[in-house]
Amino acid sequence: MRNRHKFTFIICCAIADMAAMIFGTMLFLRFATEEHVGWNALFINNIMPITILSWLFSITYFRLYQIDVLFNLGEFFANSWRAFLTQRILWHSYIYFFHDDRLYVLKGKAYLFQLSFLLFYFLLSRILFTLVIVKIKKWVNKRYTVAIWGFNKTSIELASHLEANSHFIHFLGILNENSSSDYITIEDFSSALSNAIHNASEKNVNELYIVTQPDFISDLNYFFELGDRHCMRLKFVPDFSLISKNHFSAGNFDNFHVIKPRYEPLQNAYNRLVKRIFDVVFSILVIVFILSWLYPLLAFFIKRQSKGPVLFKQMRTGKKNEPFWCYKFRSMYINAGDECQQARKDDDRITPIGKFIRRTSLDEMPQFFNVLMGKMSVVGPRPHMIKHTSDYNDHINNFMVRHFVKPGITGLAQVSGLRGETKKVSDMKRRVTADIMYLQRWSLITDIKICFATVIVTLKGDENAF
Repeated sequence: MRNRHKFTFIICCAIADMAAMIFGTMLFLRFATEEHVGWNALFINNIMPITILSWLFSITYFRLYQIDVLFNLGEFFANSWRAFLTQRILWHSYIYFFHDDRLYVLKGKAYLFQLSFLLFYFLLSRILFTLVIVKIKKWVNKRYTVAIWGFNKTSIELASHLEANSHFIHFLGILNENSSSDYITIEDFSSALSNAIHNASEKNVNELYIVTQPDFISDLNYFFELGDRHCMRLKFVPDFSLISKNHFSAGNFDNFHVIKPRYEPLQNAYNRLVKRIFDVVFSILVIVFILSWLYPLLAFFIKRQSKGPVLFKQMRTGKKNEPFWCYKFRSMYINAGDECQQARKDDDRITPIGKFIRRTSLDEMPQFFNVLMGKMSVVGPRPHMIKHTSDYNDHINNFMVRHFVKPGITGLAQVSGLRGETKKVSDMKRRVTADIMYLQRWSLITDIKICFATVIVTLKGDENAF
């Protein structure tokens, strides 16, 4: 059941989705032809291949149809809509660049019919897929049975994961969850495991996960041969819950099993490339369409109210603890006090125009040049002064983790109400926690959400902005 029925289900989904995409394009062409839109030959000949290729790219990128992993219904639905949205963007881009009437897709009835059909199909098909998955176990006589042996924190987490994604398997649970046995020697453990494998075979278990401490995992060949004799697949899972952090990331490096304290999506070179492209495009747009007129306007008021340069630069801590010059619009009087001192409410060092640009965060705008030069990112942990980095590193154990990624103009901490002066170490700890959470959960969607949240917080007014 695990492979045959999953394969059949996913293949049927893939064929149905592709057929819907092709039919949607045929629907578009039919209604567009009736509206007597002028088509060029290149557009007509390539629109169907573009539909197919853009959909294939989307489902491949989001790994929509995966057979070699446990089937997660929620993830399947989320990736379905992501793939659909990506395909629509690519398809519209093709029309925009190759169709004579570039705005037709926005005003034509043909597109409305096509989009309505595709939205209806995806809604209906996902509902039907859900009903099929719920009923599929009842339609199968011989089920693929999976169980766990070993009662500990890791096995409980594994059981929860298997139970939540057991659409194509029959999960029995933890076989010895009611046992109070505590194995002291390897011999005791080996004897208990041998009996467990025999008992599991009597329950027709096809796959048995054995979760135990690494010290007890010895002579694996003997147990694998024992499992083979019972026609049972054995999989050993080391329990590291007693010797490592609560949340860690495990993976393989060639033949070595590697444990990391956290999952970092930006360790992936492809993700870094995506983030860098987003940074460059976003920065160029801001510099061209906003800073091109905002810079001379603010420069006039800054120079008029106080002597000194328009831009203020300060050495800040960047990625990998490397210092860099961070640029801001100058908001304080020159030689008004210690530059290492954080700005506070009603700070008399701040100029009149400085109060405005700090409250609206316009003083941060020149940092888009830092982003363009590769020293910063649009979204990331805010860079601190070098002295503050040194001071807080002595009091917060994981403070330097935030420097595993480029600092940002805005960040998760800033849109969560954790910006501004940090009067206590506990204030900085909350900020560091938010920064590390961002590092662990990064995605392009997350960056976009934070950018929108930053605009909303700025328009509403942040009480910590001063």
